[in-house]
Amino acid sequence: MESDDDEWLVSDSGSEDGDDHEELPHYNEEGQEVMTSPPYTVDDFPRFSCGYREQNHVLFRNPDIELRGPSPIRLYPAFKYAKHVFGSDYNLGDKSEISISGIKECSTQCHCLPMFLLQFIDIKIAGYCNTWIGPAKIFGFVAARDTIEPLRNYVYRREVNNCEDVPGMARLSLSSPARVILMVSRALIEFELRVRTEGRPDEDEPKGDCLIEGCTEFTNMLASDSFIEHQRLYGDNCALDVKFAVLINAVEARIDVEVLRLGAIASGINLKVYAKTSGFSEVIRLFQDAAPKPGVVMNFVVAVETHNYLDLYIEGSPRPGVNPVLGRKEKKPVSHSWWKCSFGSAYHGMDKEVAELGEFAVVSVNVNWKSYRKKESLRV
Repeated sequence: MESDDDEWLVSDSGSEDGDDHEELPHYNEEGQEVMTSPPYTVDDFPRFSCGYREQNHVLFRNPDIELRGPSPIRLYPAFKYAKHVFGSDYNLGDKSEISISGIKECSTQCHCLPMFLLQFIDIKIAGYCNTWIGPAKIFGFVAARDTIEPLRNYVYRREVNNCEDVPGMARLSLSSPARVILMVSRALIEFELRVRTEGRPDEDEPKGDCLIEGCTEFTNMLASDSFIEHQRLYGDNCALDVKFAVLINAVEARIDVEVLRLGAIASGINLKVYAKTSGFSEVIRLFQDAAPKPGVVMNFVVAVETHNYLDLYIEGSPRPGVNPVLGRKEKKPVSHSWWKCSFGSAYHGMDKEVAELGEFAVVSVNVNWKSYRKKESLRV
């Protein structure tokens, strides 16, 4: 299928000077506009530690801060010792990764119940000022924990030998969690992001500098309708902007994407896999990189409301070639071919489709539906 796909267009990174937060007017008691509040730039971006008093200042004593960016949320220190405000609730001492082994399948008579789920949409570094020549290279992790099975469910993880280049403000390339993140009433996000810079001798700081670390808790306050939040955690060196959805009465869509055939294009093929969930317009970027070899299966997980839809978009395009004179990649070609499909949610079962991407690729798509909440038990 080849056509316009404007509704699925997303920028590769955020603005280096600001963010997605539009300018908001400020009104006096008479309702007259007296000033505007432009988004923070790197130069005037506030820096705060996770100390209790400083966080109080961010949240309660600086009303201008909420007019110049996403709603601020309290940043708690990273878990270092046995005593921590979230230590026992989320078993922070256990750094094991969550798995999907041991999940009970439905019996002959279905016992599935819908779940309250947390779905990450976007995580972005905001306000980082790189003082070294050369790009900043980010590594570390972002993980979520729920209170049902409090182990790390990674949504971002890169080792020091697999850093990600980012400008002053850019979106992280999120990975898919092992399974959906349960959020009966609350869930935790913990993170440690570090930075290395080209041009700086590795021996200065072999493990990189700490960019931001800590944790915070998200709550749904027993909401009756699904909603999307955009919140900012201010740190010493930068902030972390987190956009997420809380989906009420939802199930897990486990998406398996396998390349069946790649086109014979000398520069190679780029592949994008995007999703939207439950009628929300926000695009969830599942994959955006060089297409894997045929036979490789990519796995993604998205939370979807019951009686609603998962929308998938897959695009194939040629990879930019290298200009032999300039010795750098040329601009991205305009030509591309795309496919999209909507899948109705269910408690279990599988949907199968094949995406034909013109001359670029043929891709199989399997969507497995699942609920981990059963009538006989509220535990995973």
